[in-house]
Amino acid sequence: MIKQTNLSFLFLVAFCLTLLFFFVPAYANGDAKTEQTVESQPDLENVIQKVEHRYKSLKDFQAHFIQLARILSYPEDQRSEGKVYLKRDRMMRWDYETPSKDQYFINHDTVIFYSPDIKQARRISLTRHEGIRSPLVFFEGLKTAEPDYILSFNNEPIFDRSTRHILQLTPRNREKTPLLKILLFVDKSDYQVTRVDQYDLYGNVTELYFQDVKTNQKLPDSHFLFVPPKGVEVIVQP
Repeated sequence: MIKQTNLSFLFLVAFCLTLLFFFVPAYANGDAKTEQTVESQPDLENVIQKVEHRYKSLKDFQAHFIQLARILSYPEDQRSEGKVYLKRDRMMRWDYETPSKDQYFINHDTVIFYSPDIKQARRISLTRHEGIRSPLVFFEGLKTAEPDYILSFNNEPIFDRSTRHILQLTPRNREKTPLLKILLFVDKSDYQVTRVDQYDLYGNVTELYFQDVKTNQKLPDSHFLFVPPKGVEVIVQP
């Protein structure tokens, strides 16, 4: 048996796909939990346009990532690290380094999760799971997400907004997209997305930060193909 349930597997895939467009530039060490200074509300459409303009020229992306999962049933945050690679035309690869050596490959409409510890890989077709396919719209830009998400500013007072905008994406149909919300932290100086938070329907939160970012490195398509090592079982998930 593979060590992740179908639900957790699909949830992680959905979160990975939200990053196909937002190539994040840097890792931030924590957040100040302070009250927001009262200021005039920025123009939402203007912020969206500037974010899209910032990223439209990028063809590929690679970075070291830090992932923090705040799970209600665990007393401590679950921290993972590794390397992530993205390329236009819906290609992505996650190589975890700690605490496991798991890998995720996304190539067009196919997702493969590989667990070397148990010599098993799971393959899933996104065309058969529309609910996790919808985050792919971020690859084309925020405006194309509007049929599936309500775009707004997040106004929760726990976040500091002195140097950043915080965009919130709320699913219009939670049966199709089983998430509570996604938060994008946008630097006011250059409109780069510096952090992505995803909230599920049960109160769990996953945060992603990036460091050592490189872009437009001409990553080959072959880097995003999974070649099963000898003795690895590949399970096709319905």
